[in-house]
Amino acid sequence: MAAPADKTDPFDPFGVAAAMTGWCCLLKAVEEIRDIDQEMMETMMEADAAAPAGLSPEAGAKLQGVVSLMRRLQLDPEAVRRSEPETMRALEAACRACGARSRCERELRAETAGRTYPDFCPNAARLDRLRHA
Repeated sequence: MAAPADKTDPFDPFGVAAAMTGWCCLLKAVEEIRDIDQEMMETMMEADAAAPAGLSPEAGAKLQGVVSLMRRLQLDPEAVRRSEPETMRALEAACRACGARSRCERELRAETAGRTYPDFCPNAARLDRLRHA
């Protein structure tokens, strides 16, 4: 008499589907870890690098994230810079120090950042205040 654990799926007698599901989960975990490692490496390199007098190209690229997000939220970054320069500096500083940069970039590319930014953006409260002002 066979034990209940010996039952096989009639549509997958060799367990290929179960093995593929396991591999897909592992590959997704590896991708997430790689993204986290990249974020950590960039953050550590920024902390070690001396800041030049002007913005470095990397810092300028990072600030594009906050500018792109502001535009997605129907905010004019230049108008905010003129009317509330301290707020804009705070937005930029938080963006430069952000640890969720890769998620931000993914969300911006997927055009979902306008909905999901409160989940990961350190500027969420400031941006919400600007939107409702």
